[in-house]
Amino acid sequence: MRLAACAMIALSVAGAATAATLDPLGDPAQFQRDIEEINRKPLPDGEALARAVGAAVTADARQRGRCVPAKLVIGALSPVTLDGMVTATIASGQIENGWVTSVKLEDCPPAAPIRILLFRMADGVTLQGIFSGQGESLAWPTLAREGLRATVGHAVDKLRRADPKCAPKDMTATDVKVVDRSADLGPDVYGIRLKGSWRELWTFEPCGHRITVPIAFRTNGAGGAYWDIDGGGIVYLP
Repeated sequence: MRLAACAMIALSVAGAATAATLDPLGDPAQFQRDIEEINRKPLPDGEALARAVGAAVTADARQRGRCVPAKLVIGALSPVTLDGMVTATIASGQIENGWVTSVKLEDCPPAAPIRILLFRMADGVTLQGIFSGQGESLAWPTLAREGLRATVGHAVDKLRRADPKCAPKDMTATDVKVVDRSADLGPDVYGIRLKGSWRELWTFEPCGHRITVPIAFRTNGAGGAYWDIDGGGIVYLP
């Protein structure tokens, strides 16, 4: 069992930092007011949103050698302001806010939707999208990164035993499904959950094989979560 830690990512900062000051270590009541104020601003939309999401989807498709779509359906934007990495990046003055959206590729072979992490930069205008996974997941961005590392490690171990000749340089899940939620699972609170647990299945398809890795998440009540891999439940299909 592991506790997911906060991880920073590199951003292309455009313009001077003008985002509101956010102090995660300051007065809790003021911090809550600041989070709410940040999320009262209008959501990204229109052509700027389409360009940022489209660029992120295209970059991922080319990196993984997959179909590059010409038509996308962009889902609702869900704020992830309280994800540890996003909060820290806002506090550092690099971005104004962050959201996750699920994107369907209309003119590509059937596949799970792409998740995009979208940032509005500190200038309050520029948008930047980053590939954040594929399929359905309740894990917020920082937690999803930890989940990816964990599931990839177990998938690679299974692959080495089953097909030693298959040695992919990079593996990313081609689908994620939520298969169980605890009765006490709390609501989404600006991207995170503060109580409860859930289980997901992460699927990888290296060298034409199919490997499914079960992973369970349990919140710690403070914005983080523990994860645990069910090694006995890993399924390999040649």
